[in-house]
Amino acid sequence: MLTYTLEKQKRESLYEQLYRFIREDILSGRLHSGERLPSKRTLAQHLEVSTITVKNAYEQLMAEGYIYGMEKRGYYPSL
Repeated sequence: MLTYTLEKQKRESLYEQLYRFIREDILSGRLHSGERLPSKRTLAQHLEVSTITVKNAYEQLMAEGYIYGMEKRGYYPSL
């Protein structure tokens, strides 16, 4: 399970922090192409944030080509 420390009092929003952590994990090779990411709901519960926070982070990662999503199958790193 992905575990990150998100700071609620930080200038950067929670979704931006999550986006940055996942992007860094992909670029560094800690997350591999084809390795399934947690569902939005599961990750939100684990990190104790809203599903909207995870949704926004995943959407930003998809928009920039770091991950791709397959309907009903999940999200995967694309690098």
